[in-house]
Amino acid sequence: MIKAIFTRRQSGQLEGVVLSGHAGSGEFGFDVVCAAVSTLAINLVNALEVLTDCQADIDMDDLDGGYMNLDISSDPYQSDEKVQLLFEAFFLGISNLADNQSRFVDVQIQMTN
Repeated sequence: MIKAIFTRRQSGQLEGVVLSGHAGSGEFGFDVVCAAVSTLAINLVNALEVLTDCQADIDMDDLDGGYMNLDISSDPYQSDEKVQLLFEAFFLGISNLADNQSRFVDVQIQMTN
């Protein structure tokens, strides 16, 4: 199962997400749930880099996959409307996927000050 743990400030702003695990919904190379999560995650990283001034701190397991930690909590542009819109769109995509594929994706939200 893929776990997506989002960090949201009390103010409502998203400031990070940790993705971990593997969906296991199909054979390696044919796991459409894993592909969907990966596509959404890489699109968020690329969109933040190309469309905003936000420089996210990203930690990934490039060898085995199944792990990405994206953190914008220390970036001065984290409150930017574009940054938050892109992050909320990612949250919406992952949440919809979890609603439709709950055996393979779980979404949690951690609130912070």
